[in-house]
Amino acid sequence: MEEGEQQQVSKYSSGVNILLRLDELWKDTHRHSRNGYFNKWNSDLDRIWLELARDISEKDYETKEERFNKFDTRLSEVGKIKDLEPEGFRKVTEAEIEKRNKHYKILMEKQLFLARLENELGKGTTWDDDDDDDMD
Repeated sequence: MEEGEQQQVSKYSSGVNILLRLDELWKDTHRHSRNGYFNKWNSDLDRIWLELARDISEKDYETKEERFNKFDTRLSEVGKIKDLEPEGFRKVTEAEIEKRNKHYKILMEKQLFLARLENELGKGTTWDDDDDDDMD
């Protein structure tokens, strides 16, 4: 910085806004998973990844991104599914049920990965603090 220049720092942190967006996205994941909207659930998880990924260190980013992308690779290998049940009186086939069950399990794993990443980055429910001795 040159002499006479002042460093510009926002007096407001976007940290609270990030946490609020994450909270809304987590709520969406729960609603979409419960309602069987697996494609929307997956999209919600991708949005959570975008919120969290900005705080992953450069040295860890590639490894984390590779692990994250494997979930979508696995979903693609299972094949596409529709969010809504078939229209009319057509019976759902065993193959469709099996495919949806596989998607469900993979999405559960993807969500758990993101929840653990959120905790690791200090934005979730818990994190280790070596200096915390519970004494204030």
